[in-house]
Amino acid sequence: MINIRHANISEKEKTYRWLCLSDTANLHMGIPDYPESPIPDWVQFQNEFEDFYYLESGRQKGSMMIIESDKEEIGCLCYACFHLRPDSAELDIWLKEKRYCGKGFGPQALHLLVQYVAEKQNVKKFIIRPSEKNIRAIAAYEKVGFIRTRNKENTIRKYLKHTYLKKHGAGDYGFRNTAVLIMEK
Repeated sequence: MINIRHANISEKEKTYRWLCLSDTANLHMGIPDYPESPIPDWVQFQNEFEDFYYLESGRQKGSMMIIESDKEEIGCLCYACFHLRPDSAELDIWLKEKRYCGKGFGPQALHLLVQYVAEKQNVKKFIIRPSEKNIRAIAAYEKVGFIRTRNKENTIRKYLKHTYLKKHGAGDYGFRNTAVLIMEK
C-alpha cells in the first residue's frame, strides 16, 4: 500500500541523494541523455528546493513529500504553487532506486498527491513537465489522468505568474525539450 507524508527539514539531504545521486538520476537528468538538465550539486539543490518545501509553514507555497510502500521509503513527490496562478500546482516525482520503477508506485503516489493538494490547498489545476524523451514518465502521468498539451506556450502562460515566466517558463529541459501535461478538476 502506498502512502505519502510531508518531509521535514532533517530529510532534505536524503531527498537530494534520491534525486541526484541514486541510480534513477540518469533516467531524468544529466549526461548522456539529458545534457540540458545537469545533475545539481548540494548547493544547487538547496537553492532550487528552499527550506519552505520542508516546513509546515511553507505548505501554501509548496512541499516535499515522502512516498512509502508498506512503511518503506521509496521516493519523493513535491508540489509547488508559489510561481503559479491561483488554484494551480506544479508536481514532480522521483523514486530512490530503479528497483521501484515500473511497479505502479509512481502513478499511485501522484494520484494521492493530486487528491491531497486538491483537498488541503484547494488546487484545481495541475501541471507536470518531464522531458519529452522520458516516455515512461509521460505514460505514467497519463495513467493518473494528465493530458499532454500540444500548445505548450499558451499552457505555460495560463499556469505561470507573469513574473516567473522568464525563470521557470522553459522547464528543466528547455522549452523545446519539455513535455507539458495538465489535469484540471
